[in-house]
Amino acid sequence: MKALLALAAAAAVVAGLWWTQRGDAVPVAATARPASPGALAQAPSASASSPAGPLPAATAAVEPAAVASLGSAPPAQALRTLIRCHAADSCRLTRGEGLDEHFEVVRLLLEQLDRLTAHGSPADQAAWARELLAFPDGHVQAAALALAARLPPSAETAAAAVAALGRTYDAVLLAKAYPVLQQWQQLGLSSGYDDMFVGLVHTGGWQAAQSVAENVGPFLNAGNVGRFEQVARQLQPGARQQALLRSLRDYQLQHAGG
Repeated sequence: MKALLALAAAAAVVAGLWWTQRGDAVPVAATARPASPGALAQAPSASASSPAGPLPAATAAVEPAAVASLGSAPPAQALRTLIRCHAADSCRLTRGEGLDEHFEVVRLLLEQLDRLTAHGSPADQAAWARELLAFPDGHVQAAALALAARLPPSAETAAAAVAALGRTYDAVLLAKAYPVLQQWQQLGLSSGYDDMFVGLVHTGGWQAAQSVAENVGPFLNAGNVGRFEQVARQLQPGARQQALLRSLRDYQLQHAGG
């Protein structure tokens, strides 16, 4: 009898263990509650937190493939595009950087300036001549000056040229400018000349200062010769001082009848 009771008890224990293990084997997903629509709306998703795409560039670049389109655009529009991307260093016209990029911009600016000269109105040409006189390249400045010389003279254009030349270190540009400046001077458009020449010969770059000292003669007159004589006395002995003194002597001889 005791043996039967022991067997019955053992069977009950085994049955309990079997049911316990079966309950533990139920998948968690079967007992989990479905998420509410509100909870789904609050849960951040990977697509919502990631950018939708690349951010637009701060300055539009002119890619090499787009260079050809500059030729079909109106010259004033093409010039404006080149000026802006050069100022922002974003033209991307070549695979290189620095001087390669700068020279390519210069080449295209000169092309567009030629187109403007052929097809633009005198007012547009004068406005662009004044603006390009300030561009940081002697080739572009020389082309702008040549264009300005062919247009009806104006005090505004002469002032733009004087401002640009007063900052130059380019003796070649100055050599091209002297005949134009003389042409304007004969028309009474010489405002600012004295300050420009004095500044260049006194504190300008060596080549520009030497060029002015050698070529200032036609711009000397009774009203400014004393100022240039004072500058000559202030200069250190050397080639620049000697050139300026020679220009002053030539002026005195011409006006003394010698």
